[in-house]
Amino acid sequence: EKVPGTTVPFGDPLAYISYEHPHTDVWPALDNGEKVPDRVPFRNIEWDSDERIFKGDICWQELYNTTWMGEDMWHYEIKFDPRFMFIKSGTCTRSNSEEPHQFGRDLVYVNAALESVLRGIRETVTTTGEYLDVVRKWRQDGASSPTIDMLGEVSMRVLDNRAESMFDFNLYR
Repeated sequence: EKVPGTTVPFGDPLAYISYEHPHTDVWPALDNGEKVPDRVPFRNIEWDSDERIFKGDICWQELYNTTWMGEDMWHYEIKFDPRFMFIKSGTCTRSNSEEPHQFGRDLVYVNAALESVLRGIRETVTTTGEYLDVVRKWRQDGASSPTIDMLGEVSMRVLDNRAESMFDFNLYR
């Protein structure tokens, strides 16, 4: 399942989930009837730079005095690939749900900067095979099949020299 329109910017001073994209209008309101905030900050952040693991909580009840879809907190543990182009693995454990969502299976996220990185690579390689070696490297880096599918879609758009950005809209999985 691709989360429509959401992004997870990470850096100083704050990590947050962005619901700023127009496609997030498909999501329901908070349980108190208010619109989901454009940016929802993570709390209790931990970062292991050696392992590229981010941990943090989305505290709906604490921050907004309400729940969202019956959940008062989500706990994230996210492992990034070596070049921070995709989320390799991890979980989103929701407070009232038994089974956590698995990154790479249920949730697929790729870095929106991927297009510009691939366009730069495309301009410097001399064969399609060299370009496709990038995709092969992602598999070596541990990308799941659903993640490879999404990375491949971005790669083909760049290879086909399509002007529109894949990240101007989100694909529903």
